[in-house]
Amino acid sequence: MWSESAKYLGTLSTNLLVERVVWELSQEYPAVRLLKYGPEGISCAPMQVNEEKSFNDLEEMFMRFVTRYVSILAKLLGHERAEEIRKKIITEFGGAC
Repeated sequence: MWSESAKYLGTLSTNLLVERVVWELSQEYPAVRLLKYGPEGISCAPMQVNEEKSFNDLEEMFMRFVTRYVSILAKLLGHERAEEIRKKIITEFGGAC
């Protein structure tokens, strides 16, 4: 996810995009703040360890994260390229964090 986005946006812009999505979702899903991200990639492991809610809640949060992330990417890169990245995200994470 990170490398595909950084290829088109650069590391700084990718980092800012992830920060924006985390900020937007943090009101509804405070656990999203535990998401670890950087040039090495994105990891949900801290959320899985500390999340007291069910797996379904974590999966819903992750899907909302991906949806918002891809919608912003579509505005920046176009729908076709954003859809390619979305498919790679779903494949990489198996549909959930």
